[in-house]
Amino acid sequence: MDHYPFPPGPRGAPAQEYALRRARDRLGLVRLPSGDTAYLTTTYDDAAVVLSDPRFSRDLSRPGSPRMFAGFTIGDAPGSLISMDPPDHTRMRRLLSGVFTPRQVNAWRPRLRAMATALIDSLPAEFDFAHDLAFPLPVQIICGVMGVPDIDTAKVRGWSDAMMSTSRLSEEEKLAAAMEFYAYIAELIAAHRDDPGDGLLATMIGARDGEDRLSEEDLVRNTLGLFLAGHETTGSVLSRSIVRLLDPRSGYEELVARPELIAGTVEELLRVEQPGDSPLLRVATEDVELPSGVVRKGEGVIASFAGGNFDPSVFAEPQEVRPGREAAHLAFGRGAHYCLGANLARMELQEILGVLVERLPGLALAVPGEKLAWTEGSIIIRPVEVPVLKEVP
Repeated sequence: MDHYPFPPGPRGAPAQEYALRRARDRLGLVRLPSGDTAYLTTTYDDAAVVLSDPRFSRDLSRPGSPRMFAGFTIGDAPGSLISMDPPDHTRMRRLLSGVFTPRQVNAWRPRLRAMATALIDSLPAEFDFAHDLAFPLPVQIICGVMGVPDIDTAKVRGWSDAMMSTSRLSEEEKLAAAMEFYAYIAELIAAHRDDPGDGLLATMIGARDGEDRLSEEDLVRNTLGLFLAGHETTGSVLSRSIVRLLDPRSGYEELVARPELIAGTVEELLRVEQPGDSPLLRVATEDVELPSGVVRKGEGVIASFAGGNFDPSVFAEPQEVRPGREAAHLAFGRGAHYCLGANLARMELQEILGVLVERLPGLALAVPGEKLAWTEGSIIIRPVEVPVLKEVP
């Protein structure tokens, strides 16, 4: 039985195991790091059903439910939005969803563009794209959007790295990082209660569904989740994407010449440059028949984003970036747990790429792409450093 997660391929590409299993065992069992087993989807259609069907539960607190990892993981923490089922999930989602509508998010575009322009213009002729731009800018953006400009970004990055670790840190160290982050967010919210300002945090503090208001615990959990998702995933996708666009450099040159392709390119980059497969395990609450087989009640299943997004029956030549594909990618999920911040993440990537090709049309890698080191021991797969030059030498 194969062990999951699979080691990534070159430059963080999905492992060859997905294609091999898609050919011989589209819905087969894998051994998880916890020692439990679960089914792994490798096709787009199977993943879409698992993500959308309410008979697959994200509540792993039921006795006997399989677990991805034996110890603490933020993705399986009870009470967090991504670990809830209806009706609790429905209530929480309703309270938060109005904050991330396309209209709300589009109103932040000018501010985001100004932040990106200021940071990019301030960088030296040679810089580390990952360290100096891909991560600081999303942190700055999420802090601006949240209305908390005084956040300690260094601490947030440290806690985030620890919580995403799969092997580098002990379970005790990961749990300690999560508790420190939780306490920090709780203090942040308390400080903003009397004078919340006009950012997203103020909206969340005042969010109501009829007479229902987010509790203090709800606020802390979901604010922490927004900070994690708002910079870690976006920064990783940016770091991976710039490597793809600059090596070979023809992808970047095409965006410089035709910036109208940016929106479609972002959708393709979200599909092919996800920084890791979906680690969110689900449990069947009754027998469910998928296109490729049956998952029995109590069994676990992983709806693989990597398998679905690279399914050649849906995406011809799936490894290629082709703006304008008709099929929708799975990068933000489907169904009730569709990514709450999808509109914000999409807009960030569009605006950052737009400012990059406008301000730095000569951007180039400072070292050959094959020389870049990639992360190990984390659920996030991305280049560790991306040295770049503002102008092609």
